[in-house]
Amino acid sequence: MHRVPFLKLDRNVICTAGWLITLFAVPVACESEELMPFRSESIRCGNTLFVSGQGSRDAVTGEHSTKIATATRQAMLNVQRVLVGQGYDFADVVAATVWLTDMGNYSEMNQVYRTFFGEVYPTRTTLGVSGLPDDSTIQVAVVAVKGAKKPIYPSGIRKGNAPYSPGILAEETLYLSGSVGLDPETGALVEGDIAAHVTQTLQNIGEVLEAAEMKFENVVSSYFFFENVDDFGGINETWRSFTRQPRPCRLPVGVSALPLESPLEVTMVASRNDRRPFLGGTPPSDNYSRGLQSGELMYFPGVFQREGSIQEQVDAILDWNGKLLAAADLTLEAVVEVRVYMTDRKDFAAMDKAFERRFHARPPTRATVFVPRLPANSKIMMGWVAVKSDR
Repeated sequence: MHRVPFLKLDRNVICTAGWLITLFAVPVACESEELMPFRSESIRCGNTLFVSGQGSRDAVTGEHSTKIATATRQAMLNVQRVLVGQGYDFADVVAATVWLTDMGNYSEMNQVYRTFFGEVYPTRTTLGVSGLPDDSTIQVAVVAVKGAKKPIYPSGIRKGNAPYSPGILAEETLYLSGSVGLDPETGALVEGDIAAHVTQTLQNIGEVLEAAEMKFENVVSSYFFFENVDDFGGINETWRSFTRQPRPCRLPVGVSALPLESPLEVTMVASRNDRRPFLGGTPPSDNYSRGLQSGELMYFPGVFQREGSIQEQVDAILDWNGKLLAAADLTLEAVVEVRVYMTDRKDFAAMDKAFERRFHARPPTRATVFVPRLPANSKIMMGWVAVKSDR
């Protein structure tokens, strides 16, 4: 293992009056915390750009459409503004996450979404959720990378009509689309319990990894999305049979709906760089890594709390992950991406204020999503990515 060189971070924030490019995000007075959350709109780390979740409100006019075609176009235009502001465009996007409040809008969303890309689509994970900030019907977050990129298709699988690639290899990192338990022989979802769906889903992911000359040993981060979060308890034995220590970081979330009415969707990030686990004084887990560094990036599993006010829960999560950051000689200023899943939108303002208090100097990018349930009936869960950086 070698010590990773520091990278300089560039951050920008967008406000309703126009663009503001700065080294750190400045909180803007606004009538609604959901309309102007405390976050960086994008963070550039070397060639990689992380972009916060963009909803369907026009940041200039304030107009907000509930028609999914118009809403999708506006969300993508909001993403485009952030990309262009840092010298990127949609051709640089390697991974996208799309959250929909109505999965019945999936096909119509696709029709608009695909018009923003050329011949090569990025990977994509699409999730149905119970709500989004500012009453958006769609939210889109992306990761973009400058330089050469290669779409990855499993052996025997040709490019289809779907507006996403199974995998995109950029530098040493492989971004994978959300995968479900489709049987490649029948083209239909497998039958059986959650273990059968996990097995088939991981086999499908394994085909993408193999096409990129990687294995599950290369996976650094994984998100498991369940229609019934109680199914989470039934995946560990199957999961351990596919992975080995140090296992990838893992984040489980209950959502409202998934493509094809699947009970499970899994998305991952893999890397050819060496993986270095961190405990930071936290107890180890046999099922996932507490913190995993690969190259210049450090990945975290889902962390949740159930006790105290929402601000106290945010503090507890930040303190827990802070121990892992400290073990890697990092601070909260190194965090570049946060995905926040919450069960009660009334907690948004308190969560946002906690972020402002703790990330006051250099906030990360953030996407916030409201979901029906989280593991252990917790109210909030976060997934993080951090980077070795100058501070």
